[in-house]
Amino acid sequence: MRGLKDKIAAVTGAASGIGQAAAKRLAEEGCKVAVLDWNGDGAQATADQIRKADGEALALKVDVSSEDQVEAAFRTIVEKFGRLDILVSNAGIFSGARDNKVDALPKAVWDEIVGVNLTGMYLSCKHGVAAIKATAGKGAVVLTGSPTGMSGCTPANIAYGSSKGGVHGLSRVMAVDHAPEGIRVNVVVPGFTLTPIVRELVADPKVYEWQVQNIPLKRGAEPEEIAGAVAFLASDDASYMTGSFMFVDGGLTAI
Repeated sequence: MRGLKDKIAAVTGAASGIGQAAAKRLAEEGCKVAVLDWNGDGAQATADQIRKADGEALALKVDVSSEDQVEAAFRTIVEKFGRLDILVSNAGIFSGARDNKVDALPKAVWDEIVGVNLTGMYLSCKHGVAAIKATAGKGAVVLTGSPTGMSGCTPANIAYGSSKGGVHGLSRVMAVDHAPEGIRVNVVVPGFTLTPIVRELVADPKVYEWQVQNIPLKRGAEPEEIAGAVAFLASDDASYMTGSFMFVDGGLTAI
């Protein structure tokens, strides 16, 4: 893809799943990648995989809900690489066991999920965009959204759905605010994706078949398929896209 070689990218939530796949794909495209995750060992493992493939990576243990940690991480990225061109704000958590309907949801669970999924996005974007403006001057931001932020497709997960709806709103305002500065902001909206945790949940073939029955392609996405969309949105091939939502969902939104 055009315009990714030698760029500096930061990816949050990159220890596994979509974030890990995105970090590795950006490295394959020639980016130097900062791998951010609360799981320090997982972040290091992703960075090691990038290095084994002859890429350059920096692993940073970061809780995105902590502004001090986020600010320090982006300061370290700039000190290490000299600038920042691309931010992939992907970190998020989901808990089908603890999330609930609004009248039964403990505030502590709301605070935890919204704190990572929405406040964490805001903090990553706050300090990531500041780093881009102060160094590269212009660049690209890609946020990971969710169909749950647009429809009630996950009943009794009020905190998660609300947090993702907030991410979508955040992206739209950011796109308008930063377009004059040459910073593009777009959202990738993954459908049913076979991350390690999801694979465990659908290990039973009957459960898997139930999950994909309404997806036109009749299967889940591999994280690498979502990563391809992330890389595209970060690249110069998407230079006229900002404030956009790219659905990578096997055709589900076409129904």
